[in-house]
This record gives sequence, C-alpha cells and structure tokens, in this order.
Amino acid sequence: FLNIEDRVSEAHNEEGLLGLVFDPEFKINGYFYVYYSAAKPRRSVIARFSVSRNDPNVADRDSEVVILEIPQPAGNHNGGQLAFGVDGYLYISLGDGGKSGDPFNNGQNTGTLLGSILRIAPNRNLIGKAYDIPIDNPMVGVADRRDEIWAYGFRNPWRFSFDRDTG
Repeated sequence: FLNIEDRVSEAHNEEGLLGLVFDPEFKINGYFYVYYSAAKPRRSVIARFSVSRNDPNVADRDSEVVILEIPQPAGNHNGGQLAFGVDGYLYISLGDGGKSGDPFNNGQNTGTLLGSILRIAPNRNLIGKAYDIPIDNPMVGVADRRDEIWAYGFRNPWRFSFDRDTG
C-alpha cells in the first residue's frame, strides 16, 4: 500500500513506522496519517498521505504533507500511536525522548511535546497551516505550555484506546 522505507529510520530498536490511521472521511478524501521516525536530524514525523488517483488500493508516496515534526533526543521512547477520537480530532502519543530515567525531564515539561498525548485537528485543506488546535485542549492559552497537549507525564505511551461505549 505504501513504501516509505527511504524516509523511515530504524537505527534504534524503537524507531521505525510507529503508527498509521485512516482519516474518518477516508472513503471520501483518501487521506491517511502515519507516524514514523526519521534521521538527520533524529525526529518523529506525523504526515498525511493520500491514495493514488489511479488506484485507490495504492498510496501516492509523493503526496506526503508533513503535519508535525518533533525533535527526538534519543532513539527510544518515541511512543507511536495515532487515533481519531469520536470527537474527530487526531490523537498522537509521544514518549519522553528516551534514555534511562528521563534525563531530559520531558515527562513533566509541558513546554515540550515529548512525554504527552497530543490532540489536534488536521487541516484537511492545508491553507496556511497543517493543523488547528481544539480550543478546549487543557493547555490552550497557558503561558509556556504547548497548546497541542491533551495529557502529559508519560514515559512511553506506545498504545492507547478509547472506551467504545463512552468515547
């Protein structure tokens, strides 16, 4: 469906293609999102792709639009889950950046996206910016905090889920 191995770093055992989720309107717009590790510099990449115009069973690898890039200080604790909530927003889990004992103190630092679950609204029209931030995110408008943060204090949230009954 999609081969982007030339863009994905797997230099460390916790790097690679970490997440994939189809847009809630995939049947209409053909969009899907991936989370992968990249190198030079080491970073986490959240990107949107679309299916080929000629074959909906194949992705257009040249359609990549980078939504978000997060510098990673180490090759482990990258997190890696992508999911759309029942609210239609994209949730992204990021680890604390790695190494033993969180030496960078990212888990409790709301000035970085690391060690958090983010909640964004991908801008499907991509006019001016790649995503919007829901106004009810808990850090919106708080000085020295990242508005994208939905929850923080995580070591390596590589999976999460939503309650099927309550969302």
